[in-house]
Amino acid sequence: MKVGHRHDDRPVPEELLDDPRLTSLADWGRRLAESGLSPGESGNLSCRIGEGFLITRTGVPLGAVERDDWVLVSGVEDAADGLVVVTSRGPHEPSRDAAVHATLYGRRADATAVFHLHVGRLDDLTDRLGVPATATYYPAGTRESMEEIGRFLEDHADARYFVLVDHGIVAWGGSVDESGSLVEEYQLLLAEGG
Repeated sequence: MKVGHRHDDRPVPEELLDDPRLTSLADWGRRLAESGLSPGESGNLSCRIGEGFLITRTGVPLGAVERDDWVLVSGVEDAADGLVVVTSRGPHEPSRDAAVHATLYGRRADATAVFHLHVGRLDDLTDRLGVPATATYYPAGTRESMEEIGRFLEDHADARYFVLVDHGIVAWGGSVDESGSLVEEYQLLLAEGG
């Protein structure tokens, strides 16, 4: 299955873009890019907004997130033809990993911010470092990937970050700073285990 989009290119409402969490997320993006955890245009950040969430647009380097790089995602659903469809609004399309974020927000009421980073050397270290990981790889933005994350969350109720096998890490918390701190904790584990 592939991900589809139902995208409205009208601007994200200004009152949403004024949320101070977006400034904090952009600061974390720069910090993570400088530390090497978000090379190039990899990774994506988001925060919950009402029934949806704001997420970085596709293709933006996390070290250079600007005000117009946020996309409002209001839903992720199955279409009649079996596609996963992301409903969004903004000048750009959302990250293709919007379904990862939607799954977290849908399953974890306490998740306020989600960080998803694509960093190397993960899968071979998860067992040795005791970091939980999903069991099977599915392409990003697919129903199978969302179901795999859902199974992981059911089996690991206390987990706050995990390895999305063959893809990257995912961390979430009750605040932007908590989510960022969890990523830094994971970075320390990588440094010690590598």
